[in-house]
Amino acid sequence: MEENSKGLSERVWRAFSSMKLGLALLGIIALVSAIGTVIPQEAMDPEKAKAVGGLWKMLGLTHLYSTVWFRLLLGLLCINLIVCSTQRLRSIYLRTFKLIPPSKLAQVPQKNRHVVQGELVSLRESVQEVMIQKGFRYTLSEQPEHWSFIAIKRRWGNWGSLITHLSFVVLVIGALIGSLLGFKGSFMEGAGKTIPIQAIQVTKGTVSETFSVRINSAEDRLLANGERDNWYTDMSILENGQEVARKTLSVNHPFVYKGITFYQANFTNGTLFTAEMQGQKDSVVLQDQGQSYYQAPGTDLYLIASLTGNLSQKPDVLYQVYKGTGAKPIQSGQLKTGETIDVQGTYKLTFDGLAGFTGLQVKKDPGVAVIWLGCGLLLGGLLLAFYWQPLVISGILLSENGKRGNLTVGALAGKTPNSAREALEQFVGSVTKMIRVNLGGTEC
Repeated sequence: MEENSKGLSERVWRAFSSMKLGLALLGIIALVSAIGTVIPQEAMDPEKAKAVGGLWKMLGLTHLYSTVWFRLLLGLLCINLIVCSTQRLRSIYLRTFKLIPPSKLAQVPQKNRHVVQGELVSLRESVQEVMIQKGFRYTLSEQPEHWSFIAIKRRWGNWGSLITHLSFVVLVIGALIGSLLGFKGSFMEGAGKTIPIQAIQVTKGTVSETFSVRINSAEDRLLANGERDNWYTDMSILENGQEVARKTLSVNHPFVYKGITFYQANFTNGTLFTAEMQGQKDSVVLQDQGQSYYQAPGTDLYLIASLTGNLSQKPDVLYQVYKGTGAKPIQSGQLKTGETIDVQGTYKLTFDGLAGFTGLQVKKDPGVAVIWLGCGLLLGGLLLAFYWQPLVISGILLSENGKRGNLTVGALAGKTPNSAREALEQFVGSVTKMIRVNLGGTEC
């Protein structure tokens, strides 16, 4: 039983360590993502997503990136990257910290190789001095039949590829955290109104918080020359009916509370009325152009309003009153600021002036910090992989007659052979020059 279990785990490990599996998963994810750009997504365009065929909806193609099977694909890709990285970890560690000097001539790189002749002692001393001068970390090996060394520069470049691969894992984990634990929504509300956070229109995720949002004021401010300054919303957070936070937000200046970010996204003008019914007065805020309505309590009377005139001054308002499901208004007219009308003998309505309606986007994404970490790792990994490639120079000194010998030196520099060749020529040139200096200027 133990042998079967071990054999199964080895087969699973081999499967996930396959580069072919990784490439296949990448291809499938790329194909699925391409489909997601063609088929309307509910989070981006809910109206068009409703028009998509039932089969595609059943397969989850209208909310593709939040489906279980798409997350499963991402999870399998993460496992593949982790297994492949784990397999490479030991070799990268050895290449970085445990380099072993060559024990025979065949272990010296052959593509970029030079031979230097000279006295044994002078060659050894010159090589060590040059390695110290050029900032190499090196290891020496002295055996009866030979002396050898291996030196490395920019050794952390060995980790570039591994860090880059792991950064994708971190990015996917961050995206999954945001998708599973976060939400995205929006609402449009007028000044003076309070809305529970759970009542907002959500396009992704679920709202678990229970506080409320009160819009104290909403303004479309203009500069002295008539150009728009910005949209401003004075907003309060209420918990158990008590204000616990307050801030004025605007475009590019969001408000963050307990990990939930409120963005200023839209603004529309509205009208402010006072409705008096049976001795009780209520403040009524309606969006311009009939985008919202007021239904008097206990009646089937519906009021809509539209502004007219110059909004920078005191505009008038056009109003219409509808009864039930009737298509034609039963009462209409125009009001100036401060004027009052009687609505079908049911209540009195006074036009108080302008009121702003603010449009806010609301987002919670607990995976943002993880995604930023992944971006940092990706940038660091790419910099190490492409701009900090390690240079390894190794050599072996073989004696000819006990006093003189041949030093064979070779170099490796990642995937840039020209760089390795140039570095080797500079190293050999420095060693040759050092030999001459050590010998007092005589030729070796």
